Amino acid sequence: MKTISDSISITNANTANIIINTSLYDIEAINSACYAFTSNYHILVNRVNDTTVKVIFELKNKSSRRNISEDIKDFLNSVIDYQVRLRLEQTNSKIRDLIVKHAFSPIDLKKEIESL
Repeated sequence: MKTISDSISITNANTANIIINTSLYDIEAINSACYAFTSNYHILVNRVNDTTVKVIFELKNKSSRRNISEDIKDFLNSVIDYQVRLRLEQTNSKIRDLIVKHAFSPIDLKKEIESL
């Protein structure tokens, strides 16, 4: 059985990449996860084909003792997190819009006071 570590391609101590299936994860979720790691890495996302992208990580601080493989595993967890957030937003957007519409709809104060 293939492990997550087997999916990570380590180029050298400072550079690595991973291929992500875009039929499973939206590019928006991938980009959001990338952004979360830009404090420690320069990151490039390249489309490989219609269903995959390659995410390349390069350490900003070459003398850093960061474990790039573990950071990429954390990145993958972030991709899942952002993907779930996107799905929840899509699922709940109509409900949210109804709540906001109701919250900001004009009220008839006279009727509200009379009902008290």
